Amino acid sequence: MDINGGKRRRKDTRDFPTVPSRGSKRPGRISSRGDSRRASNLVIGEDIPSDSSGSNTADSQTRLSAPGISTSIRQWRALFTKPARHELFPAGTWRALWLGFQSWLVFWALLVMLAVVSWVFTASQPAMAATTWRDAMMVGNGAFAMSFGATFTATTLKFSLVPWGLTCLVGVLLTVSLRAAKPASPWALLWGLLAFVLPAGLCLGWARTHLSVWTAFVTLGIFALVVFLAVARRLSWWNLGEVFPGGEPWPWLVLTGRLVRVLSRITLGVSALALLAGVVCGWGDMTRIWVSLHPDWVGSVALAFGVLAYLPTLLGWTASWLVGSGFTVGQNTVFSPGQVISGDLPPVPFLAWLPHTPVGWWPVAIPVIAGILGGLLMSRRHEVPLSDTMLSLALMLAILLGGGFVIISAVSGSLGPGRLIAVGPTPATLYAGVIAWGVPFGATLVLAHRRVAVAATRFSYRITGKNVDALPTTELNM
Repeated sequence: MDINGGKRRRKDTRDFPTVPSRGSKRPGRISSRGDSRRASNLVIGEDIPSDSSGSNTADSQTRLSAPGISTSIRQWRALFTKPARHELFPAGTWRALWLGFQSWLVFWALLVMLAVVSWVFTASQPAMAATTWRDAMMVGNGAFAMSFGATFTATTLKFSLVPWGLTCLVGVLLTVSLRAAKPASPWALLWGLLAFVLPAGLCLGWARTHLSVWTAFVTLGIFALVVFLAVARRLSWWNLGEVFPGGEPWPWLVLTGRLVRVLSRITLGVSALALLAGVVCGWGDMTRIWVSLHPDWVGSVALAFGVLAYLPTLLGWTASWLVGSGFTVGQNTVFSPGQVISGDLPPVPFLAWLPHTPVGWWPVAIPVIAGILGGLLMSRRHEVPLSDTMLSLALMLAILLGGGFVIISAVSGSLGPGRLIAVGPTPATLYAGVIAWGVPFGATLVLAHRRVAVAATRFSYRITGKNVDALPTTELNM
């Protein structure tokens, strides 16, 4: 059968205007024709599927397969993908949420209930006639805000001495609760902390009407970070060694942490014993002040609660007294081992524990002896070379300076109007503490090091004329 009259059509060779080809797609861009479904199933290390037709596709594949380009694109994609539900809410999340919220609720309700009960028993007095239970709730909420560093300032009155005992109480409560939740990942722990931080932030916002709370928000953030570290270090998924090149922390860094912990515990223990001695010596005066106030059972509970709230502050004052610099309770006052300049103080029971007369400078020897004993103890419990030990001591002294500055600032403030506008350790406490605690501790740690002991023995053999080669040899890690 003939087609077109038996004549075969020739190939058309006429020139027609051509359309320029479409440029190649950007690497990593997903088309709207099913590529998004294929790209969502990618595994890191595989190539992005693309259309196999045309030179544009070949060009795109060439660019995606270039070294260093496709790998980085896939890594960024994997990093910013939407997390799955089981990743956002792993095992233990809901329990951590409930226990974190419960920790805030118990602590806040305790303070508010104490304030409301105190108002109920004193509302009949003429001075309390214009107050309501809402005012009592604001007082309890203000106590909650002050436990995180909020300050009260009026025309002639400033109260900024933080009751760190309340902060430690809620910190222990929250830490124990979140450990009991056993969060399976950092996300679960963060959800538990968020359940505490959000209502606590709302309470600070409510207290903003009569308190200055910007420092409280900063303290709340630091508080959440400390609780996170305290809980995470006891869980199985916490492995700090992964961030180091060798998979383990450097030995000198581990030794620094041990030195700081040991010295902190020694300081805390010695300060607690010195404070206990002050309580025993001032028990009679404290009893007389207590009786003179004539408190009922509600007032007695409030006074005892106040003493416990400022117990960490008193420990800080005691530590400053032990190093010789002392502390002040009001302007133009000094309480130190060698000098006591007192004045009129408010009838607060725990102020009866302050020293009445100078006892001499012998208490300064207590931290020195404790530091020497601590250095001897640590020198027998580590195998770090001498050079790394010196590096650890330098970092430890830097931490002591920074941490001491923070602690001194934390236990200082104002306790009322007039001369009580400035209370807390004296400025010289920072350097006196490093000299009294850190220097004996570090010097003993270096002098008792095995490398120094061997070098001292060899030196003594040389100056006495003995044969140094007769000494027993041992392998030393320089």
